Amino acid sequence: MCKKEFRYQLKLSKINELKFLSHLDWQNLILKSLRRARVNFALTEGFNKVPKISFSPALPLFIESNCELLNFITVEPLSESFLEDFKTAAPDNLRILNLKKLECDGRRMVSLDNLIQWALYEAEIPKNNIVNKTLGISNFEDLIYTVEKCLSSNDLFIEKKTKKGIIKQVNYRNSVKSAEVVDGKFRFILKAGQDDTLPALRADEFLKYLFNKDAIFEIKRLSFFDKNMAEIL
Repeated sequence: MCKKEFRYQLKLSKINELKFLSHLDWQNLILKSLRRARVNFALTEGFNKVPKISFSPALPLFIESNCELLNFITVEPLSESFLEDFKTAAPDNLRILNLKKLECDGRRMVSLDNLIQWALYEAEIPKNNIVNKTLGISNFEDLIYTVEKCLSSNDLFIEKKTKKGIIKQVNYRNSVKSAEVVDGKFRFILKAGQDDTLPALRADEFLKYLFNKDAIFEIKRLSFFDKNMAEIL
């Protein structure tokens, strides 16, 4: 099977106006760009054949990223001109940060949603908001206190609506691996991907819980980690 399959991983940027795309629109944009770059995908079996492709966990609207991952399988090696072809085919703010060929061991390719378990985010702290108390704090010391209080607590309850429309309180405390203020920026690692033991936590919902539901941050996803906290490059 591996003799007819070639596996690759792309690390992509999603910045500027691309942060306004939904996850579905993002997926469609990637597929169209790869097809324009003449990628010959391997297809799934069955009546409705689709490319063998796996995306990293969905990024909420208005959040940028320098680490979006994409695993895919082709029936022939990528051309030597692939990087240039993709650059021509894709929008200006969609850029390949890294291209890696994956080893094929004869087994099914692991879904990125299952491989990725944690994500590192960075949020710009709006200084003017600290002054006008939009964040619910009045100075930098209050900001640090708020973060430390969260990490020392056993509970972090956020309201979630189930698929049946039922509102319930979910404790996300163990879904926060770390949080700190570094050089005027707020960095934190949250649960991501699919896991039955811990619920994934969105970066925007975490910040609204910490500060104020009307607070506005510029958020960027920086990197992913597996279950052992090894960075996925």
